[in-house]
Amino acid sequence: MSLETALKNCFTGRQENRFLYLIPPGFPAFEGHFPGNPLLPAVCQTGLCADALSRQAGKPLEISAVARAKFMRPVLPGAQVQITLTTRPDGKTLCELADPESGQKFSQIIVQVKERV
Repeated sequence: MSLETALKNCFTGRQENRFLYLIPPGFPAFEGHFPGNPLLPAVCQTGLCADALSRQAGKPLEISAVARAKFMRPVLPGAQVQITLTTRPDGKTLCELADPESGQKFSQIIVQVKERV
C-alpha cells in the first residue's frame, strides 16, 4: 500500500471546511520515524493536507509549494487530527492540524496547490 493510500484511509469524516482523520497505531510511517518513539512525519502531515484539499475541491490536487510550516506538537499513534482549511487572499491555503477534542494545534502549514495531472 502506498503512503498516499494509507493517508486517505485515515479519513473519518467532514464538517464543512474541517476534515477528520484517525492515525492508527499501525500506520506504516511510524515504523521508521522513530523506532521506540513514533511520531507522524511532517511529510505525512502535509499529505493529509493534500488529501483534505482534494476532498474539498472534489478533484485530485497536489501541493506545489509549502510557503510556511510550523510544528507545535507531535502527532502520536492513535491520534485524531482535525484539519481546518482557510483560503488566504494570496491564493494559498492555511491548513491547521489540531486535536478535535482539546483544540490544541499540532501544526500550521501554508500551501499552494495545483490540479494533479
